[in-house]
Amino acid sequence: MAAVPNTEYKDIKDISLTDFLDVETEQTVVAHDIWKDKATVVIVIRRPGCQFCREEANILDGYRNTIEKSMGMKMVCIVHEKEGADIFQKEFWHGKVYHDPAKAFYKALGGGHLRTGGWEQLIRPSFWVNLVRNKRSGVQGNFEGDGSILGGLYVVHAGDKGIAYEYIEKVWGDIASAQKVLEVCSRVSGVAVDEAALAKAGEEHENLHERMANSSIGQAKQAAAQDVLDAAPSTAPVQPPTF
Repeated sequence: MAAVPNTEYKDIKDISLTDFLDVETEQTVVAHDIWKDKATVVIVIRRPGCQFCREEANILDGYRNTIEKSMGMKMVCIVHEKEGADIFQKEFWHGKVYHDPAKAFYKALGGGHLRTGGWEQLIRPSFWVNLVRNKRSGVQGNFEGDGSILGGLYVVHAGDKGIAYEYIEKVWGDIASAQKVLEVCSRVSGVAVDEAALAKAGEEHENLHERMANSSIGQAKQAAAQDVLDAAPSTAPVQPPTF
């Protein structure tokens, strides 16, 4: 049975967005108009210049033909700042990007509050594992803009039938599994995904994480992170790493 999303549909359906790229004049769009006719994958990007965000967009963009053409769905990205969005769209996403000036999608993912990640995220082993994965992908980024606000991903049913799936970014570099997104899109659209391709995506996902964890860089960074944790005062609150 699919997990029930934490976000309530009412918290995202009336969000006001700005359509600002590849249009003559900026236009206001209400969120539910995006998926009124087609179920939609909504990627809530932390920062357009972030290499992790670019990597996630690039991976899912590779399944655009399957999701949009074969399954008849839509794929859009949400950003909370415009800086770098044009390069993000042209080089990594190749699809629609909307601006969320009120950061309402980001607040919805946090149960009504913005979730942020500060420099303390650097002591989490999972951050370094994500960084190793990203370096191997070859996707580069920059440090322009505010990257502290955490994002996530939604798959939303057509019309007002609600949220089918949500993925909440817990640490910098978390990205939704393409295999899981494809499985959800298949269930929502009623269009089967090639089992061999799905299995291959799953295997690649597992192998990738295993290679990241076992790499010399990954092990060294995890050891360094543990040293920081061990050196912290015993009274200091310590959050367990999220993988």
